[in-house]
Amino acid sequence: MSGCPYDARDARRCVRDDSVSGFEDPRAVLRRYGLRPRRALSQCLLVRPSVHAAIARAVGAGPGVRVCEIGAGVGTLTGVLLATGARVVAVEKDPAMVALLEREWVPRAGGALRVLQADATRLDLTALGAEPPGGPLRLAGNLPYHVTGLLLRRLCEHVGALERAVVMVQREVRDRLLAAPGQPTWGALGVFVSACFRVSHVATVPPQAFHPRPRVHSAIVRLDPRPQPLLPQTASCAQLVRALFAARRKTLHNALRPLCGPSAERVLAAAGLDPDRRGET
Repeated sequence: MSGCPYDARDARRCVRDDSVSGFEDPRAVLRRYGLRPRRALSQCLLVRPSVHAAIARAVGAGPGVRVCEIGAGVGTLTGVLLATGARVVAVEKDPAMVALLEREWVPRAGGALRVLQADATRLDLTALGAEPPGGPLRLAGNLPYHVTGLLLRRLCEHVGALERAVVMVQREVRDRLLAAPGQPTWGALGVFVSACFRVSHVATVPPQAFHPRPRVHSAIVRLDPRPQPLLPQTASCAQLVRALFAARRKTLHNALRPLCGPSAERVLAAAGLDPDRRGET
């Protein structure tokens, strides 16, 4: 937990640092524009500057670094990233927030900011990374929790375009990403993400760090791409993994029968797997 703004053993303790460069309280920005967070889009805005600073540090933002920010909102994290000298592509779905970003931040970014109105779950990160000036692309963001799984799978599909990703997720999602085979939280999402990235914990963040406050604790995780994914990113591989975890307590032989039929035993023998093992292992 070194360098983290919150201690996981005491999530009620908040560390404030109002000197964080580029930070403005998002509640003040909302009031200035007469806006409110949209619950339908899971808009929970970070109001603790030390959390923004932790994300910027973890993603390695600095002069010339290219950062794609997912869910830019009112631009609170955008401003902290820009203050480091990073070049930022701020991705936002909400048209009202896009207009705010273009009015608030583009004029003072000196050409270092591009605002992109887009659905992040459909964003082509590979194409974005190939745009001039090219070079490694890093990703940061406070992910909308209702589409976290979709966004993480999107990162896996475009792992080759990313140098690093640092994202805010629900704490229970962090636990799933850090789980090991056989643990209760080990599942398909953990398999897919850990096959593409080395996952590490950055910080635990309590509800009072957001506006409005969610009912869950959150966590920042860092995803570093593996030199070579451990699993092929194919539809058949995804189908296989999901089949195993849909019946996680069944033996591999029984779990694969709906998918492989009578050839399940032969497939397992060819893979050198005990057919009596369970999918969750």
